Amino acid sequence: MKLFVALAIAGIALSLVQSAGAQSRPPNELPMYGGIAKTPAMIAADKKFIADIEAKGESRTSASDKEVALGWRYFIERQDAATAMKRFNQAWLLDQNNGDAYHGMAIVVFQRDNDASASELLFKRALAAPRSAPNAGVDYGRFLLMQKRPRDAVLVLEQAVRRPGVAPDAQALLALTYRDLGDWPKSCAAAKAVRPVQPVLKAEIDTVLQDRKCR
Repeated sequence: MKLFVALAIAGIALSLVQSAGAQSRPPNELPMYGGIAKTPAMIAADKKFIADIEAKGESRTSASDKEVALGWRYFIERQDAATAMKRFNQAWLLDQNNGDAYHGMAIVVFQRDNDASASELLFKRALAAPRSAPNAGVDYGRFLLMQKRPRDAVLVLEQAVRRPGVAPDAQALLALTYRDLGDWPKSCAAAKAVRPVQPVLKAEIDTVLQDRKCR
């Protein structure tokens, strides 16, 4: 749930580097290191980082997941976007198939840099990756609603609600998406199926349920 609270408050690399805040940031604070050509020293540091993990008997997949978890902790609990991005980058370095690394980058870029275009590219990478947590699609759907694109959001959220372990926000956001599309029968049915959600979403769902179209 905390991911959703945080949100409420190669061409992809080029787009990210060109974002407004990107020009003044060091590479490790840019998604995927800004797509730069790394120096020999950087490459050596990356190899040592990976070798140290493997020396402990830990898989790169597991270590990548831990870096993602640390990234969220820095971003949400400490409100430290710079360190969060560094962690998401390390997660990506360890496992480029980890969609949760792209998901984290997308959230940071959107909130820190207000760069919706770059954020959307990262959300798409997250969902296209071989593995990702269920809630990546929920946050992407929320993002699309914030961009006033319910027709795009509905496709994403209809898939998101089917994933096991998805947060209740998915159902609530889908109900709001149907409402924005003017499909009140589906909006009412989805709203009635919503489990407890954060207060901001609950207020909106209550508004849907109290509308005469849902009575």
